[in-house]
Amino acid sequence: TMLLGKVVQPACRLSKLPPPGACRHFWGWLNAVFNKVDYERIEAVGPDRAASEWLLRCGALVRYRGYQKWQQDYNGLPTGPLGKYKIEAINATESCIMYRGFDYLGTLNICI
Repeated sequence: TMLLGKVVQPACRLSKLPPPGACRHFWGWLNAVFNKVDYERIEAVGPDRAASEWLLRCGALVRYRGYQKWQQDYNGLPTGPLGKYKIEAINATESCIMYRGFDYLGTLNICI
């Protein structure tokens, strides 16, 4: 039983929860990475495509002009000529977008 106690005690210490806020710091860091603006990407694919990629990567929904369906799958982004799909609406409810990524929205022509 003495040996069992020496094995169980360290295992119990490993199963303790991390200190409060430790996981939150990780998710905050990850969200900051997802929200980093890639200006070269905006130049390469245009503001609507780059903004769509950012929004979908962060869990938001995007609807394009002339389409009724909301785009929610990053891997299912529509293809075609650059500039064909213009963002008409954004639903960022419960997404992880942060002010750091707002430069993606700077050159969009969204009608409000």
